[in-house]
Amino acid sequence: MELPYRMLVLDLDGTALGRDPAQFAPGVLAACEAAAARGAEVVFATGRPRTHLPPDVRPGALPWLRYLVLNDGAQVWDRQTGEGLWLQQVPPDALDRVAAVSGRCRVPVEYIDAAGVYHVPEQALESLLQADAPVSAFHRNILRTSARPFAGSPAQFAPEHIVKINMPCVPADRWDAVCTALEAAGVLPMECCAGALEITSPKAGKREAVRFVAQRLGFGLDAVMALGDSGNDAALLQAAGLGVAMGNASETAKQAADAVTAPNYEGGAAAAIHRWLLG
Repeated sequence: MELPYRMLVLDLDGTALGRDPAQFAPGVLAACEAAAARGAEVVFATGRPRTHLPPDVRPGALPWLRYLVLNDGAQVWDRQTGEGLWLQQVPPDALDRVAAVSGRCRVPVEYIDAAGVYHVPEQALESLLQADAPVSAFHRNILRTSARPFAGSPAQFAPEHIVKINMPCVPADRWDAVCTALEAAGVLPMECCAGALEITSPKAGKREAVRFVAQRLGFGLDAVMALGDSGNDAALLQAAGLGVAMGNASETAKQAADAVTAPNYEGGAAAAIHRWLLG
């Protein structure tokens, strides 16, 4: 029987992954493989760079998985050919404007280049590595292994193609002001979890990257089933033929979706695939 959707797109953190950010939730990979066996193109769409994907997505694993949407839609990677197909860097002239917002609003900032290197102002990196910093242990470990401290203007990294910017701890009383200032700076701010923003070029975002992959395969977003949990998934969930929010999703994601499944840690992604795709 023909599937109702030709592409299945899953966010990773908070959706396909469980409580452990290195492990897929029970049943997810089996459900994805079953969808692929019946003709669906399975795509993972994540805010992570390619250098920090879960171990199960290592090269050579998951032969049914060809396309990765990375850095919140700033990059698309073809695992089969090993080439980048899509790159939307943050406009170089916006980097200093984002730095000005960070300084004025007193929030730390991280600039991530196309190779997955985190360029972090020296003082911000020092504060984010403190044990009491309001970031996850997973994020703190990424900074320990991948961050390079710097001084001066972030525009110095424009040749490395800054594809995403993180503001990992934005106080609630400054949230609206920060988002407004970032939009005025010419970038796209998106909620990724409570108190954290991920920022890309306005030409990026998961919706636009998935649209690119779908068109490459000969169909539109109406043929896509998408699952996600955060504000950086909302535009895709709203535009997809079927958008499914996780039970643990933010209100922004739930309002954008057509349906809500169980939380990620209760196998909600696998359940949604079996219910609305595999039948």
